[in-house]
Amino acid sequence: MQKILIVSPKAISSQNFEGAQGRIFDIAKFLSKKNKIDFVCISNDVLEKKGNLSFFNKIVVFQISFISRIFNIIICILKLQPMQKGFFFSKKMCNFISENKDNYDTIIFHTIRSAQYLPDEFYGKKILEMTDLLSYNYNQIIKETSFMNPLKYLYFLEKMLLRRYEKKVSNLFDKVVFISDKELSIAKTIIEKNKIINIGNAVNIKKKIFKHKSKNYKILFVGNINYLPNKLACYDFSKNILPKLNEHLPNLEFNIVGKINIFDKFFLSFFANVMIHGSVNKLDKLIKNSICGICNLKTATGIQSKIFTYMSYGLPALVSKNSFPKSLVKNKEAIVYKNNNQLIYYILKLINNKKISNKISNNAFNTLKNKFKLSRIYCNYSKII
Repeated sequence: MQKILIVSPKAISSQNFEGAQGRIFDIAKFLSKKNKIDFVCISNDVLEKKGNLSFFNKIVVFQISFISRIFNIIICILKLQPMQKGFFFSKKMCNFISENKDNYDTIIFHTIRSAQYLPDEFYGKKILEMTDLLSYNYNQIIKETSFMNPLKYLYFLEKMLLRRYEKKVSNLFDKVVFISDKELSIAKTIIEKNKIINIGNAVNIKKKIFKHKSKNYKILFVGNINYLPNKLACYDFSKNILPKLNEHLPNLEFNIVGKINIFDKFFLSFFANVMIHGSVNKLDKLIKNSICGICNLKTATGIQSKIFTYMSYGLPALVSKNSFPKSLVKNKEAIVYKNNNQLIYYILKLINNKKISNKISNNAFNTLKNKFKLSRIYCNYSKII
């Protein structure tokens, strides 16, 4: 049995649809079966070692004030370092890890944002759970952002700073973990190949709840809406897709589930038939009256966990060409569309064709059970710690 410390820039979440935080939760829970896991993170919330977090040996939380974040961002810009490095920096957390490093056999650093906490002279295993290559992610966002949008230039600056930082710090670790083959090939150009490993996403299999019914009236979007590609996807569907669907089916709703700031919640609520739920613990009630779950991102990197969330309930998934993972079979386990007209066509088809809807549902659920179990995927973590 090893003693492992997991360092994260954010509080952990047991909800798979929270993306990267859901992934590190599942990794930690899997590793806790044969190891002692401590967790340290930055959060303004209190995390207690009880309920669904009771498998942790210890949880330590540090807070960062808004003023400190701004000050640290300015310092990073002056040093030509990524702004998010400053945004997620805590001197107290840094000191805590340095002082306690010798208590651990392995330290797992969650995403590039926590790489700055790697202590000097740590002789155990050093693993960077990179998950996604953020510089590549930002590059995709830049392509989709208007020249009139000032965020485009902010993302461009951050992308350049990140690219250099990723190359510099990644090679300090024993292993760097990615989830996507696409990003793996890019990573090999900046990181030593023998350090890189691909460990894909795994899924907690839920109960198959979806049933095709003529009275189903909900379309689901699950994810962190504060993440720009998710936010843009929600606005696009609310503004450009849902009104056209409502011409055929006036009662059809677009249901948005996940973290969302007060401003987007306010503006999205102005669209007709758009329902905003925020973060929820269970999707069961929403799934029962749903037609499908959508992943309509125009910009997508890594593997979108929302697709597997839909599949884990047997809910048919409609996925944009850019978001579709190579690990699935197109139009068998999820439906892939190329443009908005196709998206509308497939939604109406799932509503009107029970046979196709149930076929996608059954294929999706069975695929998860056979190929994406936690024990099957995350056993690869046991091999590198």
